[in-house]
Amino acid sequence: MRAITVLVASSAIFGCAETQSYIYTPQTANAIAQNLPASRTPIPPERPEGTVEVTSTGITEIPVTGQNVQVLHVRMVVANDGDDVPWQIDTRQQFVSIPGEGRSLAMYVNSDRKTFPIITIARHEHHVVDLYFPLPENLRDEAHLASFEVQWQVTTPARVVSSHTTFDRREQEQPEPAEAWPYWPGYGPAGFGPYWWYDPFYPNVVFVHVPRGHAHVDHHR
Repeated sequence: MRAITVLVASSAIFGCAETQSYIYTPQTANAIAQNLPASRTPIPPERPEGTVEVTSTGITEIPVTGQNVQVLHVRMVVANDGDDVPWQIDTRQQFVSIPGEGRSLAMYVNSDRKTFPIITIARHEHHVVDLYFPLPENLRDEAHLASFEVQWQVTTPARVVSSHTTFDRREQEQPEPAEAWPYWPGYGPAGFGPYWWYDPFYPNVVFVHVPRGHAHVDHHR
């Protein structure tokens, strides 16, 4: 584990928003989070004590060590509304799968908590986790990324709640102005929470595109 400082630039968030032509919508969208479609799931489903909300701003660039790294952004907002025993999010157990390419862990994580890689959510708390996933070489723009699936899990006292949220790309005829794109009150735009974490196993847990074949990434630690 190690902490890092990263600046984030995204056409979906900042001044280039006028060029944004796509938006990613969860197939199970049932909420709006700062003008973006989101999927909100009560957990645990059999006796809800809170929610998990998943949304995405799409492809983002992170300047790291002098070069721009293109990543796929996913945001989880986890709210423990009534469970006396704290919940946990292990950021190493959140995945993105892309059809025909395999799946990957997040290479960078940003949050308002610094207890990486495990984030604790006490009763009446909610925390924002921004996950940044690497992209295969052949899928570096939204015109080529038609869909992806987020496989997420949260540990509650009752059990580990696991689910998946599939996002489909949709055309956006009139993009929202830059200031209307998503932020969490008090934390600023996506990726501007005060704490960062970098996966020390990167790049051993990323997509590797193989021409004329299928990539496979599912490393076990």
